[in-house]
Amino acid sequence: MYLSRLHISKFRVFDDITLYFKNGINILIGENNSGKTAIIDALRICLGCGKPDNFIYVQDGDLHVNPENPSEINTVIQFDLIFEFGDASIERECFYDFISQDKDNPDKQTIQLHLKFIQENNGKKKYFKRIIWGGDNEGQQVPYESLQEIFYTYLSPLRDAVSCLRPYSYDNKTSQLFNQLTKYDKGNESIPLNEEKKKSLAKNLYQIFENDAYDWKHILTTGKSKVNEHLEGTGITLKHPDIEMRYVGREFSDVVRGIELKCPVYKTVEAGQEQKYFTLSQNGLGENNLIFTSVVLGDLINRCEDHALEIYNALLVEEPEAHLHPQYQNTFFEYLNELQSKGLQVFVTSHSPTITAKSDVNNISILQRKQSIIQSFSFDELSEDDYPKESKRHLRKFLDTTKAQLFFANGVLLVEGVAEAIIIPILAKKFLTEKIDLCKSGIELVNIGGVAFNHFGLLFNNDDERKRLLSKCAIITDSDPKDNGDISDRAQKAKDLEKHNLKVCLATHTLEHDLFEQSERNKAIMRDVYRKIHAQTDDLSGDFNVSTLMKKLKSNKDKAEFALQLCDRLETEVAFDVPDYIKDAILFIAPSE
Repeated sequence: MYLSRLHISKFRVFDDITLYFKNGINILIGENNSGKTAIIDALRICLGCGKPDNFIYVQDGDLHVNPENPSEINTVIQFDLIFEFGDASIERECFYDFISQDKDNPDKQTIQLHLKFIQENNGKKKYFKRIIWGGDNEGQQVPYESLQEIFYTYLSPLRDAVSCLRPYSYDNKTSQLFNQLTKYDKGNESIPLNEEKKKSLAKNLYQIFENDAYDWKHILTTGKSKVNEHLEGTGITLKHPDIEMRYVGREFSDVVRGIELKCPVYKTVEAGQEQKYFTLSQNGLGENNLIFTSVVLGDLINRCEDHALEIYNALLVEEPEAHLHPQYQNTFFEYLNELQSKGLQVFVTSHSPTITAKSDVNNISILQRKQSIIQSFSFDELSEDDYPKESKRHLRKFLDTTKAQLFFANGVLLVEGVAEAIIIPILAKKFLTEKIDLCKSGIELVNIGGVAFNHFGLLFNNDDERKRLLSKCAIITDSDPKDNGDISDRAQKAKDLEKHNLKVCLATHTLEHDLFEQSERNKAIMRDVYRKIHAQTDDLSGDFNVSTLMKKLKSNKDKAEFALQLCDRLETEVAFDVPDYIKDAILFIAPSE
């Protein structure tokens, strides 16, 4: 089974939100403070409600505060989880008390788990009363043993890998892995590792310490005698304490708590050469994070493969990119994708454009915050009419680590070429009446390298606000007028996209043409810049006109070089006139107070 829907009410930054998930891997992306950690913590609270060692619980600070009305009192938090059936025979038997009949589809049933936390006051202190029920009706009790069939593993963004892997440490992840093993391989034979076998192995190991053939017994006897000698000397005759000593290791769990992880220095060891090792404290943070994660995944995959342990298993990972360079992020994320085949549902939060670019867009949910509004946008919830398969394919092909940043931005500016990408930022920062630093404003300028704007515009202009991105987007493109003065069919198609969070701003002709014609000041600056690039060109002497300039700017290479030189020149200029269509685009997406 897998979690298909999570509804959160009045929890932290969320007033009311519903998130949709897929079987397999789910990527939650978004800017800081958009609720990604709150969603992971909600899952930890809910999926761990049947575990006595769940280390997260609801507190006063988790109650949602309405920014529009801070005096409004909220005392109730609720979570609703909807699971889809997988192996129905097992799940129906275990989760019978959770089953809900779909009202719109008589052939469909789901597994539902609901948790409500109500803040109460007994006169001495405030506390939270927890109510859990299954199915449709509040009060429908669920067996505790059924809740124990739901398990999750959590990887926090700040992982102290060295401490968690240190032998005998509290919450030692290595020992957890070995304690959960139910079989082990010995040659070609798979041997069951049940409790009886574990006791036998521990007993065999402990016998070494008691055998006269080994000196361990005599060492322990010598140490014990010295302590008892001093106890006799410092105590009262016949009343002094007497102690016994024994080596730790009578239980299987005692033995595996002492397993130490080390990294060999040499990949291969020559004959007669002694291998040396690095301790984990000598490794870098990224390397230790991978080791730590691999140990945790080893335990989790063992649980998934051994169906006797739990029926549902989830992996919750916050910021897997922590301490990893981009190539390591790629390989780590690719491996997480492979884990889907183990029957594991994975939830990943990330700020990484690298991971976003590598993800299937259908697995991505984008969390966006605008003032007090937080909205979830999921590609998988878009129908063919909302967002055609062709557009998804184009977006998947188009995204890379820079362009994927548009999903994290406060606003998006889409342009068709490199010249616009070079020139527009300095125009906005230096020459608008209200100077706007695109970077400081969280605005992402994306060069789509063409005119296929519809694939991107459809993300911002859907009539259903749940199916469009919350941030605003402006398209800047050429009108490419026909001989009769009408804008081109291509430009008209782009203009027809304009509605809701999308604005389309057309140049009268092209960027360079319109900048040149904007004012005499612009003409003088642009003529001077081009003459310096092509000092030997005869027909650029004197006050050449715009048609002469445009004849010279034919290739993208020419346009890019001219844009770079003009940008450098504008760094030293105090005035330059910006066409209205560029002003309108920037002001549309610029964040307002």
